[in-house]
Amino acid sequence: MLLMIFFALLLLLILVFMPGYYLTEQVGPHAQMGPRDDLPEPSQALGRARRALANLQETLPIFFVLALLAIIFGEEGWLALAGAGLFLLGRIGHVVCYMGGISPWRSISFTIGLFGLLLMALPLLPHIWS
Repeated sequence: MLLMIFFALLLLLILVFMPGYYLTEQVGPHAQMGPRDDLPEPSQALGRARRALANLQETLPIFFVLALLAIIFGEEGWLALAGAGLFLLGRIGHVVCYMGGISPWRSISFTIGLFGLLLMALPLLPHIWS
């Protein structure tokens, strides 16, 4: 499970840098390093990168909590790991589809990620009552 957490952090790191990359591409490095008071409207790629990051930030805390609970309660079996893998694949697919404007695959990828979270939660259910 620690490897899955590492991969999720890597995905987050990539998405954190994407808006900066697209902003630099749009306005140049000098404006990017300045106070950014008078920036133009974001380009399509910059807007999508910002929204993709915000969208990941909505579900990532749930993933981290479920992953840490799986470690704490010793529930790192195949179901939890498969769920974590599905979450990561779904989120990677979501970013690719979001940046490419590919519908309805973006929504399908998001749903795959949510299904992965559900699989991660299932082994933890017995611990609610213990």
